[in-house]
Amino acid sequence: MDDRTNAATEAILRAGRRLGSRGLISAGEGNISVRLDADRLLITPTGLRKDELEAGDLVVVWLDHPDREPLSASGRRPTSDLAVHLAVHAARPEIGAMVHAHLPAAMALTLAGEIPDPSALPETALFLPRLPFLSLETPGSDRLAQRIAASLTEAPEPHANAVLLERHGACAVGADAHQAVDRLELVEVLCRTWRDAISIRAARAALGMVDASRASPGSRIEEGR
Repeated sequence: MDDRTNAATEAILRAGRRLGSRGLISAGEGNISVRLDADRLLITPTGLRKDELEAGDLVVVWLDHPDREPLSASGRRPTSDLAVHLAVHAARPEIGAMVHAHLPAAMALTLAGEIPDPSALPETALFLPRLPFLSLETPGSDRLAQRIAASLTEAPEPHANAVLLERHGACAVGADAHQAVDRLELVEVLCRTWRDAISIRAARAALGMVDASRASPGSRIEEGR
């Protein structure tokens, strides 16, 4: 294994462990790819936990020759989201990595019909000023792959570096896997904060209704306000 493949392998294994330690993936969810060169990607396999991978589990695939047989020391098959990775790396040749995860808060918010605004928080406003949202599409399909690639290349520049997927988490790209995971974490922080703000507003409104029905002039509730 050459130095570049060794470095990409370590980057993917670290990214998978990081996603797992932060509760951003479970079971066999999620996938990670790192560009090896102009025509090759190193990518995670289908069906395995991404926080328990070994070097031999990873798979080499070809950008310009998608029909060429993938290579894996353990005979693994690439992720079922391979079409998404191929489309995004082809559309954004300057990136070094792409990561997809089923972010829990992101899935919950979009299931409830909520789309968070990245300008609401300083960190996302700075590092993820654009966060496109895509309605539900069949996972792993060519249609989803093309929609994600289009959302990450849509004018104006700078392009979006993450995309929120209805009931399907999010995808993020970066110069390397570490940066791509950073961006996914920011998406989840935004979604958790948005969710919590909605819950607090709802609780405040409910408490206000209770107070209005129970309170009377001179009551302890009134005095505590």
